[in-house]
Amino acid sequence: MRPRALESTEHGIVRVNLLEREPSSAAWLARAPRALPMLALALATAAAGAHIAAARSTELAAWTTAQRTAAEARAAPVRRLRSEVSHLERSVIEGERLRATGPKLAAALAQLAADLPPASWLTSLELADDGTLRIAGRAPGFATVGEVLASLDRSQVFGAPRLLDAQRPAGAAALRFQIETR
Repeated sequence: MRPRALESTEHGIVRVNLLEREPSSAAWLARAPRALPMLALALATAAAGAHIAAARSTELAAWTTAQRTAAEARAAPVRRLRSEVSHLERSVIEGERLRATGPKLAAALAQLAADLPPASWLTSLELADDGTLRIAGRAPGFATVGEVLASLDRSQVFGAPRLLDAQRPAGAAALRFQIETR
C-alpha cells in the first residue's frame, strides 16, 4: 500500500494517510447526503456572521459619531476661551506699544481733539514706527478739511500736515479725507 498523502507540521510531526483513494464520483455520491446539509449550515453561519459584523459595524459607526459629537460639544468652550485669550494677548501687545509711546502720544491726541473743527470727525488714527501719524476722517465739505489742515499746521505738536486724499463717495453726505503729519 502506498501512502496517499504525506503532511509535515511545524513541530516535526509527520502525518501519513494510509487509506486508499476512492474514485472521485463514488466519493462524492457517498458523502453528498452528509456534505450538503453541512455546507448549507456553513453558508448560513457565514451569512449570519456577516450580518452580525455589519450590524456591529453600524453600531460602532453610530457610537463613534456620538462620541465625536460629544467631544465637539466639550471642545467648543475651549475654542471660545482660546479665541478670548488670543484677543487679550493682542490687547496686551497693543497696550505695551501704547505705554512705550507714553504721554507724548496722549498729549498729541488731546491736542488733535482740541484743534479739530466741530463739524469734522475722525475715523482712524495710525501711528507708524517712523513717527508718521496718518489721520482719516469725515467732513461735510472741502472747506472743513481745509480748516482741519490749518488747525494741524498751527499746532505746535504736529509737523507740517499733508493732505493725502479727499473725496466724496457717490451718494454720501460727508466726504472722506486722509492727512499725514509727524
